[in-house]
Amino acid sequence: MKSILVQVDTSVACRNRLAISLDLAQAFDAHLTALHITPSYTVPVYAEAPVGPDIIEAVRQAGRNYSSKAKKLLENLNTGYGVETSWRAVEGDIVSSLCSHAHCADVAILGQYNPADPSDANPGVVEHVLIEAGRPCLVVPYIEDSYDLMSTVLVAWNGTRESARAVKDALPILRKARRVELLWINPKHEPDENDGGNVRTYLSRHGINVELSRLHNQEIPTADMLLSHAADVSAELIVCGAYGHTRLREKILGGVTRHLLEHMTVPVLMSH
Repeated sequence: MKSILVQVDTSVACRNRLAISLDLAQAFDAHLTALHITPSYTVPVYAEAPVGPDIIEAVRQAGRNYSSKAKKLLENLNTGYGVETSWRAVEGDIVSSLCSHAHCADVAILGQYNPADPSDANPGVVEHVLIEAGRPCLVVPYIEDSYDLMSTVLVAWNGTRESARAVKDALPILRKARRVELLWINPKHEPDENDGGNVRTYLSRHGINVELSRLHNQEIPTADMLLSHAADVSAELIVCGAYGHTRLREKILGGVTRHLLEHMTVPVLMSH
């Protein structure tokens, strides 16, 4: 993990997201790229009144001001880390810009959408980037808190392609973690070489010791069981697959993925 991308915006939670990004970059001696995107300003063709160039320029200037403030925040936070960083400020579609820059990063760090924050006006961004970027995404909760991503890591495993991809993408963090627990929720049989036992053997070959756990309860939603167990074992990072696809830019996510994105209590590393 040598190239990390973090989305920077004007939301209240941005400071915490930057701190986690700097922590991760410092742990891996990685380069951190901070990306600030100003949405393109377009005037609808059906607008009743013409919009003059002075108004358009004022909107763009506001975007540049926000970008300058965010860049200053990163510089101030980095004084305590000394991480190699670069700053990129672009104007355009948020999802397309994030995906384009994520293609050349090992992980993209995004923020959970906060409907209570007026400055967080981009619902659906995380869902689209998860599916379209082709890179793992570390989604940070909007609740401000400190997290030690390399303490206890909870890996949600169900034997699917997405969960296998998530485990592979999380290897750098899993190698540094002090404790890794592999959780299978409502397995149809005891883990053997075809599921949990097999992935435990795979991780052991990478020098990662894994504790294998199983939970059985058909009446409680899977995502709730996962979040509850994460709290029980004091996990500060969840690793799981992201399930879904797009249809003409419409986000179609699985129930567990959507629930985690809406109710996460710790950072979640997701791969599609």
